[in-house]
Amino acid sequence: MRRWLLLISLLAAACGGTANPEGEATTTSLVPEVTILEPAPTTTSASSFEVPAEVDVAYVQRVLKAIYHLDGEATRRAYAAKAIDLEVVARLEALFSGKALAGARKVLAENAVEGFIEFADPPADAFVRAVDLIQVTDRCMVVRADLDFRPLFKKRVPPEPQAVIQLRRFEVLPFNPTGWGVVVAGDPDPGQSLKVCK
Repeated sequence: MRRWLLLISLLAAACGGTANPEGEATTTSLVPEVTILEPAPTTTSASSFEVPAEVDVAYVQRVLKAIYHLDGEATRRAYAAKAIDLEVVARLEALFSGKALAGARKVLAENAVEGFIEFADPPADAFVRAVDLIQVTDRCMVVRADLDFRPLFKKRVPPEPQAVIQLRRFEVLPFNPTGWGVVVAGDPDPGQSLKVCK
């Protein structure tokens, strides 16, 4: 019996605390202190351009809107300087290639000669609205889209409803974070079939 009483008193002393030399009670906890770490907040950017498992019109719209906004930024830079510098060229090459790049360069070059007098002050972004998908692969997208460059100009420029836009994978940073670039944009040539991914 004494053995049990001794054991109980030892446990009580361990759990209940001891006295310090000044006679004040101190508490000794058998449970170690635990620091609770708050989980780091996870953020999902609405402007992420990671290719989804299933590409839809909403994803293509986000890509096109970003590309034509970045094109607008390049245009506004050229307009403000009344010149086409190396950065404007780099920005265009990050967004376009092939026929689309040639067209973008031509528009800026022709207007630079005239001092951009035909441009709005300042030029706004072209309006683009993805309508439907024609073909999609992991490296290429062909879409129908409404494309309207009137916000860039003072004069009336006819819009291009149901234009065909072909995009290919681009790896050009920092001027183009989308991972896509426009290869063809405009009305399909008469008598030619729609551009398709190869």
